[in-house]
Amino acid sequence: MTHSHRVPGYAAKAAAKRMLITVLPVALPVIVFFLFNALTPFWWDGFVMACFFGGWYDPHTRLLERFNDVVLSTFNIYKTWHGRTFADFFNFLFMFFKDKTLFNICNTVVYALCTFLMCFHVAGSVKNIRPPLFLCVTILLWLFLPQWGQNLLWLTGSCNYLWTTTAILAFLIPFRKHADNPVYTPHSAISMLWLFMGLLSGWSMENSASGLFVLLIAYFIAKAAKKERVCFFEMTGAAGFTAGFFMLLRARHNPFPGFWGMVKNAVQVFSEFLRTDWLLLGLIILLGIKLVVFRKRRIANAVYGYGIAAMSSVAAMVLPGYFGGRSCFITQVFLIIGALSLCLEMLQYVPKKYMLYSCSLVLLLFLPSFYEGTKSIVESYFLSAARERYILSEKENGNTHIRVKSPIVVDDPHSGLYGGIDILSDPNNREYITHNSAKVTWYGINSLDGISANNTGGSSSLTATIKYYIQRRKRGNLKTEDLFKMIYEHW
Repeated sequence: MTHSHRVPGYAAKAAAKRMLITVLPVALPVIVFFLFNALTPFWWDGFVMACFFGGWYDPHTRLLERFNDVVLSTFNIYKTWHGRTFADFFNFLFMFFKDKTLFNICNTVVYALCTFLMCFHVAGSVKNIRPPLFLCVTILLWLFLPQWGQNLLWLTGSCNYLWTTTAILAFLIPFRKHADNPVYTPHSAISMLWLFMGLLSGWSMENSASGLFVLLIAYFIAKAAKKERVCFFEMTGAAGFTAGFFMLLRARHNPFPGFWGMVKNAVQVFSEFLRTDWLLLGLIILLGIKLVVFRKRRIANAVYGYGIAAMSSVAAMVLPGYFGGRSCFITQVFLIIGALSLCLEMLQYVPKKYMLYSCSLVLLLFLPSFYEGTKSIVESYFLSAARERYILSEKENGNTHIRVKSPIVVDDPHSGLYGGIDILSDPNNREYITHNSAKVTWYGINSLDGISANNTGGSSSLTATIKYYIQRRKRGNLKTEDLFKMIYEHW
């Protein structure tokens, strides 16, 4: 074969390789995330948000029947519970449809957008984003989010944390570009739109909006120190944010725990913060020292900004007195952005072999965790589906006073069912009316109570049941329903 005949083949292979390197790091995480969403059922507060909302601890006696119910329920939860209006609206809206497919698609799109926006804030511009960075952000979120499933898979948690954080990262785009290039100003139409983006960002989550509030103050102080004029998008964005932040805080009634309560809370919160984020903080400090002291490089102002926002979001948790779990989502996002920004600065000084060692170490940490997390998500799906089929079969047989095995035990925080309130058995529990009445209304029955499971073997029992089903399927002419029936019976 002559050289002229070989070139097209080599060119095609090279093009396929480039396509693989470009597409796979983005497409694979997005596809896997969608599958995880599809395996996560409606759960916990989702059943409450499927009902017309009058008050949190009131019995929930009817499902959302029309769009007006969605609007009124959003208004009622603002008056009686908290001010996360946009998150609550989408939560009620998705539960109103009573089919999780639409949410699975929308949540996957928002996750991909959030990851892309994190990449943008790391790289500083769209043209500097490389596909491996998308995969890197995905892995770090998996490793450093204490409750990945609650933040990203659980419907209520996603609306509250993933969706609002995505709005905040989008809101910060022109501020990030202007910080790097002071002559940059977006089109006037975009600047007008930023009034709404600011409102959305301010009217989000208490600690997220608090972190952004302090960041904006620092941003405008820096501009004043440099004697820079305030741009139109900065005015509209800040005005919208202030209005939204006011509406968010207005719904909170007397959150101040007193002076000594604040001192006690501060010690507790920052202790929990250090226990949660010592590795990320250590990495950021070491990279900063390496760049400034040894490489004589200046750290970008944006990195300081992300640090301010992260620490301010932690400080905001002093009022409720706890840090960690799903509430630290925005903190982890800003810390990851800051750490990766410094890593990109260091790449030019690091030999390739050390980069390979670092990537190998991260993968060694990620792959076992990913395996365990995936197993937990799949097991949670089988157990919840088996129990739901049992409830529906009992209802079909005329039993409307049903007792079912509860709780579904989930040990891995990457499952969307981790840490949730399941079907309760104790009527004296304050949450009993809230959650059990919502599930009763969802299934259209008269009562629903939890009972202890007979088998506490956990995942080993489930695996054994599935293996037994596979072995007997052809010989016993078993159907899919038989699998779920066997799972519930052996639970």
